[in-house]
Amino acid sequence: MPKSKSKLTPKPAVRNTRAGKTFNCRREGTKIVWPAGVCARYGISAPTRWRWERGGKLPPRDVYVSGEAVGWRPETLDAADRGEIPAAA
Repeated sequence: MPKSKSKLTPKPAVRNTRAGKTFNCRREGTKIVWPAGVCARYGISAPTRWRWERGGKLPPRDVYVSGEAVGWRPETLDAADRGEIPAAA
């Protein structure tokens, strides 16, 4: 009987290019929703995500690494989708 592949295999990081450089962007597999994950979650592009952040359609980032806001907790985005957290001003 052949072995079945595990369905829990993490997906590879998303390939993204910026300023002529190619690098991997984390999108899933952690308890942080990275900017690329927000784009995938809402089906939007990076410039649209940036406009939504500046325009207040997304809550402020609440995950910090080395003092810099880098992403969102999944619970924060879920609460914002339900209207429980006011958008950024």
